[in-house]
Amino acid sequence: MSDPWVIDVEPLTRQRGRQMQGTVEAAIEPISVPGGEIAATEPVRLRYRLTHTGDRHIWLEARLTARARLTCDRCLERYDAVLETRYEEEYRPRPAGAAAEAEPDDAGETRVAYYDDHRVDLREGVRQNLLLAMPAKQLCREDCRGLCPRCGRNLNEGPCDCPAEEGDPRLAALEEWLRQHRDGEET
Repeated sequence: MSDPWVIDVEPLTRQRGRQMQGTVEAAIEPISVPGGEIAATEPVRLRYRLTHTGDRHIWLEARLTARARLTCDRCLERYDAVLETRYEEEYRPRPAGAAAEAEPDDAGETRVAYYDDHRVDLREGVRQNLLLAMPAKQLCREDCRGLCPRCGRNLNEGPCDCPAEEGDPRLAALEEWLRQHRDGEET
């Protein structure tokens, strides 16, 4: 059985400008992230177009979709999120004598990776771009109210029974000044 994440580009490299497109829908190794995992429950979907740009260089344009199981930063509840991203990469044949583990080059905003034996492995680009697609702030919903700082109740489920919080006594003078100016009074 062939690996769906490895694409044979030999027919593509026969002529500059030749293109190949397709879709891969397959599982990847789940990616652990703070507060959850990416691609642990469903396959990842990648729509791609490969273009031979000359000298056996392959240009990848991709659209990636995956499901992540995350923990909300405010209320600490688990939730499912869909990660979607578009990205581009360049693949080059590995230079003769280069180690098989050679690191990809960083050519500005575009990742440059190497391939061997006319086979492009998309797995590492998928992994890196899923990590980049992660939200900086993981929220189960935009209006998540979080937890009560005193009793820990999830405020999305309703208000807690804690008494109303009194202001910080260090800010009493500022609160008095604001109260006076809101009422149009000046001292």
